[in-house]
Amino acid sequence: MMKRPFFYLMTCIAILMVLPSLSFAKTGWVSDMLLLTFRQGPGNTFAVEKTLPSNTQVSILDDQNGFYKVELQSGEIGWVDQKFIIFEEPKAVLLEQAKQQTAALEAKIEKQAREIGSLKETFTSKEQQYSGQMAPLQASLKKAVAENSTIKKELAQSREKYSTLIKQSKNIQEIIKENNHFKEENEKLSADLKSLKGKNRNLFKTAMIKWFLAGVGVLLLGWLIGKSVSSKRSGYGSLLD
Repeated sequence: MMKRPFFYLMTCIAILMVLPSLSFAKTGWVSDMLLLTFRQGPGNTFAVEKTLPSNTQVSILDDQNGFYKVELQSGEIGWVDQKFIIFEEPKAVLLEQAKQQTAALEAKIEKQAREIGSLKETFTSKEQQYSGQMAPLQASLKKAVAENSTIKKELAQSREKYSTLIKQSKNIQEIIKENNHFKEENEKLSADLKSLKGKNRNLFKTAMIKWFLAGVGVLLLGWLIGKSVSSKRSGYGSLLD
């Protein structure tokens, strides 16, 4: 009798341990303009398993030390930096989806066109033989034409969406180019600043050496002058004696 309550208690504990991870899991994507490191643990000191290109879809399982624990579509589990995960579906992914949708609609239209052609041929052949059976064929033809018209409207909307996404994608590419240009300029300015700092150190050392030598020269000159004056005074003293 005691085993059953214990079993229920352990089952409840297991469910409570699983629920947080299930409620936390959500979908994200790797942001643009980088290759994100996929590490063994939540920190830059952990080994890198691989790199993830932009727009890679991940399922977020946990959050620790500024890192997300994620699962890839391949089933691999690792940790990535939170700063480079976005939760809005990337333009490139939307663009590919719109492209696939457009291709599917075009294939559907071609299929509908073949079916309409077949119905027309059937209608023409049956018209002469079975005048009493024209009504069902006319209804089928009318329905097929209506479906074809709807699909054409959907195709036009898909093409418009595809065109819009292409324009947005071009804008993103221009932003990436400008970002890379600014990055190169920043690196160049950093290198120039480092070079100037090095030159300033050398100039400072050179100036210190010059001042030191000048001070030594002044001291030496004073010592020689003092020595000379002292010798002259000694000579005058011997003459007086």
